[in-house]
Amino acid sequence: MDDTALMIRLLGRLRKEMNGAVVETMRQCGVNYPLNYGVSLITIRDIAKEYAPNHSLAQLLYKQQVRELKFAAAWIDDPQQVDAEQMRRWADDFVYTEQVEQAVYALFRYVSPSVAEPVAAEWIESGSTMKCYAGLLTAAAVVTPQSEKDWIEAIFDAADRIAGDSVDLDCNVARGIVTLFLKLAKIFPSYRDRVQKIVAIYASADDAAIRTLSSELEWQLKYLE
Repeated sequence: MDDTALMIRLLGRLRKEMNGAVVETMRQCGVNYPLNYGVSLITIRDIAKEYAPNHSLAQLLYKQQVRELKFAAAWIDDPQQVDAEQMRRWADDFVYTEQVEQAVYALFRYVSPSVAEPVAAEWIESGSTMKCYAGLLTAAAVVTPQSEKDWIEAIFDAADRIAGDSVDLDCNVARGIVTLFLKLAKIFPSYRDRVQKIVAIYASADDAAIRTLSSELEWQLKYLE
């Protein structure tokens, strides 16, 4: 069965799970996709995994302007075949946080660090809210004790700078910073000390979002003890 036939078959299965009430709720919250069946993320994942891994099918699915097919693509793709160009191309479509989170947690976190790490750093510095969020989550997902120290320092400094220079920090970027800082603190004792110092600095910031970020970091750090 070729990719087009597989896509039609997959779409047919997803349409059976259509939930109009979910679609309407999403619209009321300002989430408007060109085509959206309101299928739950868990259901999309479970159905998509039956078609994985299939790199060429994933590329075809992601080109479609259908929420469920784009999300299914992330679960179906073969991370070993994902390159930096693909990551950048997919990120150009990021509008909503669920798009970012599905791409990162279903696919990007499994991509080779040599590919994912520089792209994550690039996104953090991009100036785009959704790409910055994607970069922070991807960096947190792929960093390991074996990661290059220069790269770790670069993403840490970039995240700290974004928070420090922000007048009105986006809540999603703030969540991404928390995720990254906690992952670094969990892996590296030296970064845990630095994050604890940052908590104290952020606590007295003028920006309410940064003070909230400080509180979030503070209580979550306690769970690492």
